[in-house]
Amino acid sequence: MLIKKIRANNMEGEEFAGSFYTNLRSVITLVDHLRDAGLQKYIRLPRIVTLGVQSSGKSSVLESIVGLNFLPRNEGVCTRRPLELRLVHTNDAKPYAVFDAVEGKFVDFSKVRDMIVRLTDDKAGKTKNIIDDPIILTIYSNTCPDLTLIDLPGITRIPVGDQPKNIYEITKEMAHKYISDPRTIILCVCAANVDVTTSDGLLMAQRVDKAGIRTLGVITKIDIMDRGTNAKKAILGQEVPLKLGFVGVKNRSQEDINNQMCVEAALREENEYFSRHDIYSTMPPGYLGTEVLTQKLTSVLFTHIKSFLPEIIRETMIRIKDCEERLRELGPSTPSDMRSKLQLLWTMVTDFCELFKNTIRGKYDKRSNSKMTKDLSGGASIKISFNTLLGDFVGEYKATKDYSDEDIQRAIALHEGDNMPGFPSVDVFIYLMQTQLEKLREPVLDCLSEVHQYLDNLATTIISRVFYRFPSMAGEISDLASKVIGREKEKTREIVESMITSEEGYIFTNDSEYLTQRTELLPKNEGKGEPKGPAKTSEIIFVNEIRSRIDTYFRLVIRNIRDSIPKVIGYFLVRTVMNKMQLELYEQINSSESIINHLSEPAHITAERNAIKAQLETLRKAEKLMKHNPEFARQTESIAKEIAEQEESFKREEEEKRRRADAPKEMKKDEIKEVQKEVKEQDKLGEALRNEAKSPIAGKPETGKGMFGNSMFGQKKEEAPKKNAFFSNN
Repeated sequence: MLIKKIRANNMEGEEFAGSFYTNLRSVITLVDHLRDAGLQKYIRLPRIVTLGVQSSGKSSVLESIVGLNFLPRNEGVCTRRPLELRLVHTNDAKPYAVFDAVEGKFVDFSKVRDMIVRLTDDKAGKTKNIIDDPIILTIYSNTCPDLTLIDLPGITRIPVGDQPKNIYEITKEMAHKYISDPRTIILCVCAANVDVTTSDGLLMAQRVDKAGIRTLGVITKIDIMDRGTNAKKAILGQEVPLKLGFVGVKNRSQEDINNQMCVEAALREENEYFSRHDIYSTMPPGYLGTEVLTQKLTSVLFTHIKSFLPEIIRETMIRIKDCEERLRELGPSTPSDMRSKLQLLWTMVTDFCELFKNTIRGKYDKRSNSKMTKDLSGGASIKISFNTLLGDFVGEYKATKDYSDEDIQRAIALHEGDNMPGFPSVDVFIYLMQTQLEKLREPVLDCLSEVHQYLDNLATTIISRVFYRFPSMAGEISDLASKVIGREKEKTREIVESMITSEEGYIFTNDSEYLTQRTELLPKNEGKGEPKGPAKTSEIIFVNEIRSRIDTYFRLVIRNIRDSIPKVIGYFLVRTVMNKMQLELYEQINSSESIINHLSEPAHITAERNAIKAQLETLRKAEKLMKHNPEFARQTESIAKEIAEQEESFKREEEEKRRRADAPKEMKKDEIKEVQKEVKEQDKLGEALRNEAKSPIAGKPETGKGMFGNSMFGQKKEEAPKKNAFFSNN
């Protein structure tokens, strides 16, 4: 028997042979069971596919491997539906066949042939049409090896009879669909009496398997080549190299088939032909005969399955998790009674509000790892708006950079009125400062709008995904949430504008540094002692002093606004919306009965849920099958543990990203230099003022002086204002 020869060949002892074939049968059976469970719909499984042009001898090769006559024989295209052939080696003397779509056993293989024809006609019709709907046939015999092969319709160039005009495209497209799967072994059958390098099947195989690592070539019809020619170069891979190589076989001729020659006799004749042939008898072993082909196929398939099983297990486990996660997102079917609908609605509103809060706070939420919110940024977006507020007015910015000395002198003259020259009014300062403070209103309101827009977009995005299966309800809840956010934005805008208005309308500071350095009498000259250069006029001194005080005060205003406005927006808008959102939505839902009517699920959501449930059932059945085998059960558990560890690691990474996003940004080196430079300038300015205060004109400085010194406003020492007064009032 062929299978006995194969098991004996290249084996060291019966114990190893028995172990190999036991393992081979177990992995092939597992893959067959996984395919039966429907796993092939979702995950590609290892398989062997026969590929070749029409009448290249594919059916004869399969019958030689099986050791039985069972395939239809006719002119034209015989295989019009893919045939998934599962071979199981048994010790039973009587072989039998079982069809997946037909009850009962078939011991008469002529009836197996008739059943294949009938099942083909039932699906493809009797007009030579070809369809991609496999027939599953399992054969139990002591003449066959443990293999699973898929016999495809031959690639047909010219339509015959009732065949479609595009028969070539149909057969080629079907073949490409099967062989393009990287987990498929291609059994490419080529006739020796045709140039192998131009074989359609081999050319297709080379396109999808460029390295030739999963293509095994079979050279048929060797015995009908022209006299004086042989297939030695093709079989040795000297014409087309393949990693798995070529095997030459001699099949039964049509005359042998007509005379009902049995496969066993044909195999004996094949061995005899190769052993007596002048060329083939001199070739090294491992290249000729059905026996060699079967041995190669069993070895290749076993190695192929073993190498891909861990990957299949991993894909199955990941798909199970994805399906479970998606089902959780879709939720249960829509309830029918009003109370259950209301409860479902409240649950989804709660989920939305919690995700909304956690996203803003940067708090880890296990739901945020799902497809629902994984592309949403946290509250770091709000913090970016706060950090960049009035950023153009910090650093080297001078509030008086647009004022020339003439502008300031003109302002002094404008507000001098009929007073004696040399006693500038505080109105000069207010007049020049007002224009600068007006620049702050627009950026502050823009910051408020940015935060409002972010909150609104965030709410809309989360709602659209939480209420994914209820689009109509999502629109209603989104409108309600937008109204809540918009209302709080308007309240916050009033507060923000009031703060800017107060800065414009009331000039004041308690800053100790300013009160110490900017409330002394004006010096006439800078530096100690007598001036080294020409004496400055009182106008220039006043101009420089006003310019310095405006710049200093403006920096104080910027600093205060950059601190206070984010606090106002953060509390009165962000925090208030977070705290009020859930209660507001509950009140609106309870007060409006019409809202609940929007809780209806579209048909495509119901269909998706049913499809995922069916997929999940298939995947769990496959997982159970893999765990049934002790070896694969260990791999399954190991991979499941690895996936869990990866998920935990991913969670930690997400938490770290959120933590970093919410952490205050460290000052960059250039920012530190700017601050240091500004501090040095302020120190120099303070030193200059102290020197001016010691000059003969200024006399000894006194405490509690006004903006230009108390003497300007006729105040006595004992009437000097307190340090917290920015200006003294007449």
